Amino acid sequence: MEQGKNKKMRTVIFDILILLCGAVLAVEIFLYAGTQHWLLFPLAAVVFCMALVLAGMVSSCRAEKTQEPECFEREGPSRLLLLNEQGKPVKAWSLEGKTSLIIGKSGQNQELDVDLSDCEYSSFVDFQHAVLNFCMDQWYVEDLESHNGVKVKKVEDGECYRVLHRPCRVTAGDILYIANTTLLLT
Repeated sequence: MEQGKNKKMRTVIFDILILLCGAVLAVEIFLYAGTQHWLLFPLAAVVFCMALVLAGMVSSCRAEKTQEPECFEREGPSRLLLLNEQGKPVKAWSLEGKTSLIIGKSGQNQELDVDLSDCEYSSFVDFQHAVLNFCMDQWYVEDLESHNGVKVKKVEDGECYRVLHRPCRVTAGDILYIANTTLLLT
């Protein structure tokens, strides 16, 4: 993060130096143009372009100052809740700081991020049933060729979709059905 700020600062300094050199060159041309009137039109165009660049730099600096801190930028689900038959949460897993979570039931010498082995319908859950991946500021669920499949009930339209052969983007409020087990993204 610090390295990115240093690089941006260097870029701004170089841009300012280029604008200053352009301004000095414009003054020199203006002084010389006293005898050459045809140089005033290109000079005016160069000064206009420099003013546009400077205005763009000022507006981008102001926009950066008004942005919220990075800790508030990440939106979307932050937890995965296991729901019982009545829709009440019985277990929760944090998604904060994670990039991938394997969902399934644990077996010998196998640990999972989301272990559903003590659920009511665990016999229908594969050892590695599905995976949640965080990519490009979005969460995606993918079926890992399970026997009983993965479905997603989207919060946007209330429709239930079966996840087949490719990742499915999920958002807060979506419900995942891992076989007959219900997980809610919050």
